[in-house]
Amino acid sequence: MEFEEIVLNAITALRTNLMRTLLTMLGIVIGITSVILIVSLGQGSVAFVTNELSAFGTNYFQINPGSSALSSFAGGSKSLTLEDADAIRNDTSFTNLKSVAVFALVTAEASANDVTKTYLTYGSTADIVDMLKPTMVHGDFFTQSDDQDSERVVVLGEKASEVFFGKCANPVGEKIKIDNKTFRIVGVARSASAMVGGFMDSALFIPLNVALHEIEGNVEINEFDVSVKNPDLINDNIEYVTQLLRERHNLKSTDENDFIITSATDAITTVQTITQLLTLLITTISAISLVVGGVGVMNIMLVSVTERTREIGLLKSIGAKDKDILLQFLIEAIVMTSIGGLIGILLGVGLAFLISIFVKIPFVVSIPSVLIAVGVSMLVGVIFGLYPARRASLLSPIDALRYE
Repeated sequence: MEFEEIVLNAITALRTNLMRTLLTMLGIVIGITSVILIVSLGQGSVAFVTNELSAFGTNYFQINPGSSALSSFAGGSKSLTLEDADAIRNDTSFTNLKSVAVFALVTAEASANDVTKTYLTYGSTADIVDMLKPTMVHGDFFTQSDDQDSERVVVLGEKASEVFFGKCANPVGEKIKIDNKTFRIVGVARSASAMVGGFMDSALFIPLNVALHEIEGNVEINEFDVSVKNPDLINDNIEYVTQLLRERHNLKSTDENDFIITSATDAITTVQTITQLLTLLITTISAISLVVGGVGVMNIMLVSVTERTREIGLLKSIGAKDKDILLQFLIEAIVMTSIGGLIGILLGVGLAFLISIFVKIPFVVSIPSVLIAVGVSMLVGVIFGLYPARRASLLSPIDALRYE
């Protein structure tokens, strides 16, 4: 038999039992769809995080008080001081240092235009502009001299500005009371990123010296941001600052740090690790689905061999060789799984595209994962179609023609 004729016979046999063929392919479709979808969403998530963090750059790291993320978030630690920031800023050995920004946080009541609301108020140095890179909707951020002179000026987050002055209003030059003290508005800021720094939209920013000395309440230093000139050296710089702060805090070699240092690179690495673990988990589950689909292919092919026993006997009686019969049934299995793989790829890519639009992450298609999916689907067809095909090829033509 000619190869083209064998392929045509295989496709005709699959079309004859179309519903059974489609149901048999279902396991393959689900497995391939899962792999493509998860890999695409995983890579899209990593791209989203990378892009968001790139809005601020990877040339700085932040230092928070506390020995754990929980204690730092709870604000129960007071391990960082202005003297620590000055020590980092004035260390001549730290040649890669660009700037040190300091944050102090307090909850304060603000009022303007008969509207009163409590907001997180950040006392900070002007250096935070270089790191958080806010978009100035109106006006400008306060300057270093404003901080040094303890000027009562404030930058409103965009959403906070809308609460007091209405949407699209330009309140620069207007007055607002914070902790019953009058401040002049010099700017309205919008965060450069929704994921990191989104807090800026709903907060107030005042000079650090004003926050520490004129605002009542529990005002604490809760963060340093240290920017560097060469980001390639940031890990070495983190180690250097860690040792500097440990010495300043008189920590013994057996003591844990009473501060936490994190960087954008850490966040990206964490997301990549989580994504890889989830991808591995889902891929394993998908592999099980492919095995189940392969067993289904084998069972259906065995049924097909039984149903077409007389056909096999007739083909052999007119000259078809064992290898022709083997090839025909093997091609049926490969075609079935390949079509299932193709449908799975189309579904996986399509669903990934729709989900990326819905959750607003980049749409990424991994070409290697698509090629692997095609290869795996064909391999499943070969592995699970080989036994039924071989069984068909070994049938005796006489016994096959007598089969009822």
